[in-house]
Amino acid sequence: MTRRVNDCHNRGMELEKKLWPDRLKKIRPRLKNLYYKGNIDLLFDTLPKLAVVGSRRMSDYGKRIIEKWVELMAGRGVEIVSGFMYGVDQAAHKTCVDSGGKTIAVLGWGIDRQVAGMDEKLYRKILEGDGLIVSEYPDAVPADRWTFPARNRIVVGLSDVIWVVEGAVSSGSMITARLGREMGKKVLALPGQVGVKVAEGVNSLIKNGKAEMALSVNDLYEALGMEKGQMKMNFGGKNDSKVIALLQSGPRTTDEMVRILNISVTELMAELAYLGLMGMVEESEGKYCAVV
Repeated sequence: MTRRVNDCHNRGMELEKKLWPDRLKKIRPRLKNLYYKGNIDLLFDTLPKLAVVGSRRMSDYGKRIIEKWVELMAGRGVEIVSGFMYGVDQAAHKTCVDSGGKTIAVLGWGIDRQVAGMDEKLYRKILEGDGLIVSEYPDAVPADRWTFPARNRIVVGLSDVIWVVEGAVSSGSMITARLGREMGKKVLALPGQVGVKVAEGVNSLIKNGKAEMALSVNDLYEALGMEKGQMKMNFGGKNDSKVIALLQSGPRTTDEMVRILNISVTELMAELAYLGLMGMVEESEGKYCAVV
């Protein structure tokens, strides 16, 4: 039924309306057309789809959470939908593709408009990774101020759940969150640091009951109707990691952990190495802290 276009220099194709899945038909305001490059089958499969949206001025904190959580979700078959702009969007697309997952990029300009530099590199990676690029605009239609808010309704419409990572109070992320609620989608937000501009919007969504709080990747799994995916450690005969439990109370040095947990340095360093590979702990200035 479908044809895949995996060269960013090939012209995009229009998806015939008689083939549109219900998720496209339910988008409001209504779509007139949809053009695509890549694996159009992603619009028809039943795998869970998560919209990842946020600030173009992504913080290091937001980037770190995206890289860890999206990697885990991609490994479980969650498809990531986002808007292909720099910042949160591109971090989500890139992490998904690099983790072997499938992603859908929704453009705010014409399907055949050329992208340059690092954007083209990611564009190619998405197509080469069997992903999908879509737009409601044909040919090389340029982006405009209104095309990006319009694009957001497609991001929402193609997704099952909306995850707002970061965003100021008056940002496109807040528009996407509102559209998500209007379309009956569950909206989750990552709480941010008080006083940081890119956290003001997400914290406001949570405070005003317009989004649920996402404190771990498991909250996203549950919102998508999936079973919890947090990995269990097998350390010292226990199912759960005593190191993670300790670090959740605050950063610790290795000497402190050895003394409190009453384990050998060798045992501790072995687990810290494993937890580090899994993205669950980080070391800074001689102290370790829990990430997830």
